[in-house]
Amino acid sequence: MRLPLPILGITAFLFTAFLPAATSAQGMPQFIQAEAQKAGGGINSWYQARGYNGVWTGERLGALAQFIRTLDAHGLSPALFQLDAWDAQWRAPAADPSQRAKVEVGTTQLALYAIQSLAYGLVDPSSVHSKWAEIPRKLTSYHFLDQALQKQPSQMAAFLLEVVPPQDKRYEEMVKTLARYRKIDSLGGWRNLPATAQPAGPGTPYPELSLLRSRLQAEGDLPPSNFKKSRKNEIDQRTSDAIKSFQFRHGIEPDGYIGNATLAELNTATRQRVNQLIINIDRLRWMPRAWEQVEHIEVNIAESALRLFDQRRQVTVMPVIVGVKGKHQTPVFHGKIQHLFFRPYWNVPLSIAKTEIVPKALSDPEGYMRSHNYQIVPSYGASSSQVLPNTAANLQKCASGGLLIRQAGGKNNSLGLVKFIFPNDSSVYLHDTPDHSLFQRADRDFSHGCVRVSRPDELANILLQRNGGWNINSVRAAMQDVNNPNRKENFSRPMPVYLIYWTSTIMNDGRVRFDQDMYGHDRIMYQKFGIAQ
Repeated sequence: MRLPLPILGITAFLFTAFLPAATSAQGMPQFIQAEAQKAGGGINSWYQARGYNGVWTGERLGALAQFIRTLDAHGLSPALFQLDAWDAQWRAPAADPSQRAKVEVGTTQLALYAIQSLAYGLVDPSSVHSKWAEIPRKLTSYHFLDQALQKQPSQMAAFLLEVVPPQDKRYEEMVKTLARYRKIDSLGGWRNLPATAQPAGPGTPYPELSLLRSRLQAEGDLPPSNFKKSRKNEIDQRTSDAIKSFQFRHGIEPDGYIGNATLAELNTATRQRVNQLIINIDRLRWMPRAWEQVEHIEVNIAESALRLFDQRRQVTVMPVIVGVKGKHQTPVFHGKIQHLFFRPYWNVPLSIAKTEIVPKALSDPEGYMRSHNYQIVPSYGASSSQVLPNTAANLQKCASGGLLIRQAGGKNNSLGLVKFIFPNDSSVYLHDTPDHSLFQRADRDFSHGCVRVSRPDELANILLQRNGGWNINSVRAAMQDVNNPNRKENFSRPMPVYLIYWTSTIMNDGRVRFDQDMYGHDRIMYQKFGIAQ
């Protein structure tokens, strides 16, 4: 359960040791009880366990303020928690114990909200991605707060900053990267690089070659080295290779030439990069904390890449193809891969049958359907003896949903030779494809929403090895076995899979990557953070 930011507008207080005798905490438990019961739920239970006694002494308020201020380094501005307004109220205590009780309970809610934001995200992922199911949390904000209150006030902030953030190594690196880009921005940002009449690459002159090299070195794309001064100011091969590295990190076709797209990324304002890092650090908080306990797959839709992790270690990474921007977006959600099919049938969705297949097939029903290996069936699970004739009348029934179309398994099947199933209401899964040429593209949004995998044999081998009796050769043999179409293999244990959308992340070599906001999800995150774009 996510906790809301407590509402201001109540008179603040300082606690017993800091109040005059006339306004001491005598009788406070009954007032705190009244306020806690109004708040209900976990807050009331939390205070009930403490006999409805207050916990926020002056020293602890100072520790809480210190903790919230330090969250700025994690991309969580103190303004998001209205800290100045709370601090002003804490410094102006009220004599009325009922008013002090309101602030007592409100301060606890504030502390829990700040802890939750650092541990699991300021933004509720389901408010951006409706299909994202809440992830159960063993360590709640109450748990972290209880532990912190057992420490000396002088140790509270440091303790919370140590134990609350995600334990993913990439999170730590993202926070460091945020600090670095903020420093660059405070110094005025990157100097803009000039455009050229034609894309500049190896063997062609560039008017600001030294500036270009300095920039590429600063971002880790060009190793530090001494360059011979060129009278022609031409880009050499090492610099061109560094441009390719920069292009790869920004989702551009890596050709080693500074064209319009590359120049636009080179000249993107550092403030925009800072904002991009802030919202993607929050996205990382949405993930489970205990990666060391489980294997999992991440499909980063914005990057069009799949990664498999085990024991916090990246086992493999491969290009994938995702849904077409503006038409067939791949949804952001998570599930568990439970089984796969070798040489799968493709059960054609009604929308595709109606708008794409039937109109093309009506002019030559038999020829078109046979050439694409399509079958008309009464149900997707129909046996081969139940396949119906390829007639115009039957095709019309397919367009209305009275009959169905499926594509028989084989090398030309739209799903390729293997598909990986994790049950979901979007009918999205991972699968092979008969056309692997598209994996060479930098922009890889070509699917109807499913995720096409570039190395399905490798992925199937990793997943099936846990069953025992499988290796890469037996996997490839099953993919080529024409006598066993639609062969199902269950996994001995499900594999968690997370379809995520990170437009900035840390690569395995520690460098930062930035990708385009192709589905427009970043705009929603900026609004949630109050960041103007």
